[in-house]
Amino acid sequence: MLKFLIYAFLFLIAGILQTVIVPHIEILGAQPSFLLILTVVTALRHGSLAGCFIGFMSGLLCDIYAPIEWLGAFSLAYCAIGFIIGQVEESFINLSLFPKIIVLTLADFLKDAIYYFSIGKTSDDIPKIVYSLSLPNAIYTVAVGTILFYLLSMKTERKVEMYKQGP
Repeated sequence: MLKFLIYAFLFLIAGILQTVIVPHIEILGAQPSFLLILTVVTALRHGSLAGCFIGFMSGLLCDIYAPIEWLGAFSLAYCAIGFIIGQVEESFINLSLFPKIIVLTLADFLKDAIYYFSIGKTSDDIPKIVYSLSLPNAIYTVAVGTILFYLLSMKTERKVEMYKQGP
């Protein structure tokens, strides 16, 4: 129950960051996705079910701000990402920082691919979308995610060292 409350609080924080702060820290139209970072972290730590749930909730929040004819496209994309990354977690239990960055990068591009195909974009539109939207957003998201992953790994390493030292 405590983990659920912690992740509910983290979702609230990520939602506030995504909707209130991100428009102000936009760089040349590129925006980081705190909701994607939360989805990836949750899926890596707790598996596909938790990642799918947080992904669906994150996507639902993004769908609120999307045009109405595309309702559900972000939910599908984030939910799929949470599930897929959760499966990766089960295969590679202890990922170091660099593989986590690779996973976040691939997750960002896969999320965009699922989203754009679900809203009806054709393969002719994809190269333009990748260069103008997906690539800048992925770079920004990965930069922010790298910092957060590093801070999270420092906290985890400190706990492991304390556990090894004993009382």
